[in-house]
Amino acid sequence: MNEHRDGKKAIALRFFKHVYLTYDIVVRITTFYNDTLWKREIVKLVPKTCDVLDLACGTGILTLLLTDKADRVYGLDIIYKNLIVAYKKKKQLHVNVEFVNADAEYIPFKDNAFDVVTASYLPKYVNAKLLIRECKRVLKDNGIIILHDFVYPRCIVVRYLWHFYFLILKFVGLFAKEWRSIFYELDRVIAESRWVDDVLYELNANGFTCINCRYLTLGTSAIVYARARK
Repeated sequence: MNEHRDGKKAIALRFFKHVYLTYDIVVRITTFYNDTLWKREIVKLVPKTCDVLDLACGTGILTLLLTDKADRVYGLDIIYKNLIVAYKKKKQLHVNVEFVNADAEYIPFKDNAFDVVTASYLPKYVNAKLLIRECKRVLKDNGIIILHDFVYPRCIVVRYLWHFYFLILKFVGLFAKEWRSIFYELDRVIAESRWVDDVLYELNANGFTCINCRYLTLGTSAIVYARARK
């Protein structure tokens, strides 16, 4: 596999393999509960009575929200311990979700299996060409892809605030060992990522239509969505 791609994936594994027990509460607090708002925006784009695959589902935050719209929901994540947490939440809520331990760049489902593919916080850690090709393969004709992640803000004022906030997170990281590498390095990962441009290019190259990009919360995150054409 490509060394650069492996490097990005290795960062994700290093970041998240030990934070599964505290992930939900920390992501809510550190995003000032915007994580919930962003995921609700994703759910709004999902039609009712459909089959959905949620890539990099983590502890199942978005996956479980999708059960309000979908007939069948599958959550896929490369970190098995995330899925243990997600499965416990599923049992408490009694919802129709299946979880799969796999790599989002090599989706273990047949062609034309899903109406919708979603992913939150995945794009900056993967190869856009592999991701979009795999999503197109498993999507039905006219199926919807919805990708969300952080982006480096364009507004200079927001950038100053953004960098200051990450200084605060770095200080917090001194006392939160499991989150230290994330708080120390995530700003660099986000600032260096060109995931929006890469995804938009690959969507066009792979024949997707109705391609849209929406920036949220002062341009600190984005949702890209489109329809597959077979």
